[in-house]
Order: sequence, then structure tokens, then C-alpha cells
Amino acid sequence: MIEGVAPGIGKSTLAASLARVLRAGGSPVDLFPEEDLFTRPEFAEVAQGFRTKDFPTPEHFLPAYAATFEAQRAGNAWGIFDWNCAGMASDLPWAASDPARLRTLVRDVRLLAEERTPLVVSLRGDVRQATRRAAAERGRGWVDYWARIADEHGVSEGPAFERIVHYQESVQVLKQADLDILRTTGWQVVDLDASASADEVLGQALTALRLPVTS
Repeated sequence: MIEGVAPGIGKSTLAASLARVLRAGGSPVDLFPEEDLFTRPEFAEVAQGFRTKDFPTPEHFLPAYAATFEAQRAGNAWGIFDWNCAGMASDLPWAASDPARLRTLVRDVRLLAEERTPLVVSLRGDVRQATRRAAAERGRGWVDYWARIADEHGVSEGPAFERIVHYQESVQVLKQADLDILRTTGWQVVDLDASASADEVLGQALTALRLPVTS
């Protein structure tokens, strides 16, 4: 699973690159981008909870993870998620009001994947630089979307880009809290320097996974 300080830090790029390298080496890979949560049959109830704003609970998440891990296990496939189980749930109402319940969910997801040696890769870097990259790559629609998110969280002064940066900077405490939960529930968390080139970040990740670093 992959965490990052902000959109544009390179989570999706790293996930796709890892999948490419593993497949080139003959390993089956189940690449699970965040948007696939809404199309995967195993996550149908989770997706419905997000769509209806009733929001999925641990009772929805755990069977979805269990089914996904079992399918990966059956196919002897690596599972690569460009998101993580703490960040996916930590801003939901039940998690905000009951942190112990969130901690239990994160621990239980790890236990479901225990025999597969689960790992979280945390991409560290500059929020402004990451936001600038995302805006350049994804265009006006992306900027408008995140500017609305910033507005909804009370960051409404200044140009859209600056509002997004300020909002992303403001949620770093929450992202760190997600990492703390992951670490204290037994997840192995590896920090990578995402300010390096994409190839260098991939090399760091392959080293963390104890895989040969490609040239």
C-alpha cells in the first residue's frame, strides 16, 4: 500500500512502475488504483456507502479486503494499492468520533494480509512541488475539484492553486496520524524520498521490497 504527502507526489506513478517491473519479471500483479474501489465487485458495499454518503464502516471494509487478499493469494499475485487502509477511512465520521475503532480496522486489515508480509510505502516530499506537478498533469478540472475541497474546509482566500496548497499543508497532521496508526498496529512503513526522479523513487521502493533494482 502507498501513502503520500499530497496529490502529485507520485503514488500512482510508483504503483504503475512497480507493477510493470514485477510483471516483466514474470510475477502476477493485482494493481488496485484508488478509483477502482468503485468498480471492484469485492468493494461493492464500500463503494455504495461512499456514493450514498452513509459511509462504509469496518463491517463493510473487512470483508472487501478479505476477498481481495484471497483472490490475490489464489493467483499468487502481488497486491499493489495506490492508497492505504488508514487513509481511506480516517476522515469518515465514525473514525473521527471513535479513533479506537479505526485503529482496530487498520490492525485487522494487516492481520488479514499477515502471511503476505504487508508493507506501506510513504512518499515524502514538498507539498507545493507535488501540487504544482498534479495541476500541470491533470489540468483545470483537477484544480477546480481540489479548490472546492479547500473551500469546503475553510480555505477560501487567494488563487485556487494557493488554496489547494494551503489545504494540503493543513492536512499533514492527519496524514502523519494515519502513518502513526499504521506503525502502531504492526504495519511496516518505509519512508521514501519522492523529491528524487521517478526512476530513483522506483529504485528505493524495489530496495525496500528486497527486489532487484532495474537499470
